[in-house]
Amino acid sequence: MKAIIIGAGIGGLSTAIALQQKGIDYEIFDAVPENRPVGAGIMLGGNAMTVYERLGIGEAIRKQSIFPENIFIRNYKGKTLQQVSNVYIRQRYGQGAHMIHRAALHHELILATKQPVQWGKKLISIEDTADSVTAYFEDGTSATGDILIGADGIRSLVREQYITHANYRYSGQSCWRAIIPMTLSREEQINGAEVWGNGNGLRSSYMQVNQQQVYFWFTKKMPANTPFSDEAAITFIQKELAVFTGNMRTVAAALKPEMLIRGDLYDFEPIDTWYKGRVVLLGDAAHATTPNLGQGASQAIEDALMLSNCIAQTKNYTDAFRSYQEQRIARVRKVVGISWKLAQITNWKGAIATTIRDMMVRMVPNSITQQQMEFLYNVKW
Repeated sequence: MKAIIIGAGIGGLSTAIALQQKGIDYEIFDAVPENRPVGAGIMLGGNAMTVYERLGIGEAIRKQSIFPENIFIRNYKGKTLQQVSNVYIRQRYGQGAHMIHRAALHHELILATKQPVQWGKKLISIEDTADSVTAYFEDGTSATGDILIGADGIRSLVREQYITHANYRYSGQSCWRAIIPMTLSREEQINGAEVWGNGNGLRSSYMQVNQQQVYFWFTKKMPANTPFSDEAAITFIQKELAVFTGNMRTVAAALKPEMLIRGDLYDFEPIDTWYKGRVVLLGDAAHATTPNLGQGASQAIEDALMLSNCIAQTKNYTDAFRSYQEQRIARVRKVVGISWKLAQITNWKGAIATTIRDMMVRMVPNSITQQQMEFLYNVKW
């Protein structure tokens, strides 16, 4: 069997590695002209690290990343609302979360693939026949295989053209991300925090992703596509963070316009169908989520392992796709739902509402926190 993979992001590359581990042939294509070190930072959950351990690249990724011992949610006055022990997660579930620069992760994934990514291949159409499936690209070339895997992101052409249409949902929040050349104190490196402001979606965080770089992000509730120049955005971010305690203002003061990556935060309503004929969806193309649980990439990585397992267990692609969807859909819907609710909670406005919000988060019973950990990290393969 040969798979055509559309999209060489985290999900697509992870799928390529998983398929080659099973001895399944593949070709992988991406629309961007060339491989360039782009993106900001990312948190890989313990569940994602478990998959990478199984794929034989866990150690390589750990060497390029930072392991925070604790991760806090705090309010802007410095009060701890929730604490998660990453050390405990690693001890109980085998792997904990790691912070890494997206470009570093992408590099390690490309190193682990045996087939080179074919860049500059913008998909324009798909032809699915009784015997094969063919992807046609804008440059006039094509690729044919037994199955096609759409790992082409939230705005997936594979999904929209061939499977189903998505109903996109704007979370109400815009996000700025940046990589800042900076080394935090040892205390801050091992104790990362997401800090919530006084409502209206105001949140920010900074965490070390390697010894020389810090990943910073900032969100605020506003209409989609609100115009901002990078210079105006920095002024806006620094003004909004002026009331935050700790070193948040110091980190924000190091921002420069060329560092900023801006995006409005969307997901889409859950879809019921992830495959049709010889074509199947993976990652954000199937179940895009807002980033509030830090599970978007992690769920795509889980998809990669599950899909490769299902394909390897049967030569009938329809049965493989059905099994893959059945084993994944309820889990990712729960992740998407929880993440969406968290976004809406942080959108609450006003002193009374944000006081209630902080109290709710602070008073979550340990039993509920443990249940969420079991759900996210105790994955049975």
